[in-house]
Amino acid sequence: MDLFLIKHKLTNDFPLAQEATAPHPQQAAVMVILYPKLKTTHILMTKRSMHLKYHAGEISFPGGMFEEQDEDLLVTAIRETKEELNFQVAPENVLGRLPVVTTRLGFEITPFVSVLPSAPEYAPAVNEVEEVLEMPFTSLLSTQQRDVCNKPPEEGVIYWFQHHRIWGASAKILKQIGRLSSF
Repeated sequence: MDLFLIKHKLTNDFPLAQEATAPHPQQAAVMVILYPKLKTTHILMTKRSMHLKYHAGEISFPGGMFEEQDEDLLVTAIRETKEELNFQVAPENVLGRLPVVTTRLGFEITPFVSVLPSAPEYAPAVNEVEEVLEMPFTSLLSTQQRDVCNKPPEEGVIYWFQHHRIWGASAKILKQIGRLSSF
């Protein structure tokens, strides 16, 4: 996985656009974090705490719901990453904004992609994050399978990391990022 190619495609094909965001009860943003580690591109995801009311135990990107005090969805993604991982993504490391992913319940998730020069140092908020997963990205992409539980099945995919199943909106976002790594 070539981070240079991903950076190039993000800045040319999915540039950041600062847009005012009107409050909407089903609008969210996530931060995709890519970085080199041991000469391999890694991606960081989290396993949500089991006691959470929504999506407990699911594998997701750091992020959450847009709040009225957020200027835009990028601010939401940066704020939520800080809250969940106690790690501040510098705005200059956020290189692109991928297309919105809509969930089957009608939530609109805007993924922002940051490329860091090295592995981040984080301290997960135990009330929100059960586990932080640092995954070799190419290996993760190679586990892609069709999600036969999804309706219609041709739209959905799942990924596996160790015993963790990545599905739904997170898998849709991974699929989008995977396309950035191909010519």
